[in-house]
Amino acid sequence: MRLIFFIGSLMVLTAIIMRVLPDTAALPGSEAIMVLGFVLLASYLIGKSVTRFQLPKITGYLLAGILLGPYFLNYLSQSVVSDLKLIDDIALSLIAITAGGEFRLSNVRQKVKLLSNVIFWQIVIVLFGVTAGIILVSPWFSFLDQFSFGAVFGAGLIFGSLAIAKSPATTIAIITETRSRGPLTDIILEVTVAKDIIVVLVFALVLAFAKPFILPGQELQLNYFLTVVGEISLSLLLGGAAGLTIYAYMRYVKRQLFLFLMGIVLLIIVISRVAHLEIVLIFMMAGFILQNFSEHGDELIHEIEANSLPVYVTFFTIAGASLNFDLFVKNWLFTLVLVGFRLLTTQLGTWVGSRTTTENYYIRKYAR
Repeated sequence: MRLIFFIGSLMVLTAIIMRVLPDTAALPGSEAIMVLGFVLLASYLIGKSVTRFQLPKITGYLLAGILLGPYFLNYLSQSVVSDLKLIDDIALSLIAITAGGEFRLSNVRQKVKLLSNVIFWQIVIVLFGVTAGIILVSPWFSFLDQFSFGAVFGAGLIFGSLAIAKSPATTIAIITETRSRGPLTDIILEVTVAKDIIVVLVFALVLAFAKPFILPGQELQLNYFLTVVGEISLSLLLGGAAGLTIYAYMRYVKRQLFLFLMGIVLLIIVISRVAHLEIVLIFMMAGFILQNFSEHGDELIHEIEANSLPVYVTFFTIAGASLNFDLFVKNWLFTLVLVGFRLLTTQLGTWVGSRTTTENYYIRKYAR
């Protein structure tokens, strides 16, 4: 009851300020910053409350974003969400550094066969399983049934390639909150991080292959795939340079690390936007370099995790507010079917991959 009263009071106060304050009195972007302050408090409280139902806090942050977003209470309007894009990128960058820093080569070498098998079978089974599922259910959905078999097959491949992806941000947030440690946690994290790089290549290749099926008369073109390969390579190179820069600062300066890190993050965000590079890959590589080729990896991760609460609240709240709820309502049944196929094929891929090795019994038993 106190939680509801406090959140309600914050909402009323914010609404009053937004209505009373004249537009001419505000600086550009000030509305977004003011709303963000309210949202951080409200999302944190909602995130804390959902733990009573054995749900992770990020579920509460996402729900808060949906509730406060443009399709319900509209505190986080579409313009405000757009204005908060930079803050969202900062949060994502810090999470990506942590994800890369958790990818330890010393652990990977001990289970290369298991990791490669799980990743391979997940990709194959999810890609073709979801594709087959889309073809199977297409007669029941008018937006698919009106197309030829080839077009449905091409669309299925695209849906399948997207279904392969996992979220390093969600994985890291759950692990950080639960303080989970152990072989199974390491496998989940390492598979997630590795697939985040591979899925970009898979999607580019699938898109080049599926285009002739969706648009008859089009020839197979690998230009897009080659462009993506180039952007990934540049992203990894920039990430390596960023990692070396952070390492030099941690070794020779050793002061106000988080402040320096924020400066590097802002600089690289600007560079990535201009050069069309992938922010997640850049900072995952930076974290990977520091963890595996210096003695400062754990120190960097600890520094970020010490400041992780506002990072996770901001990122997942904006993610919830960015959800196109109208589109979801119009296609809710297809969405549930697609989620079901993705869940089943991912579990099957993990099950097959974990049982093709003689690894730890508990990993084979619980990896699903």
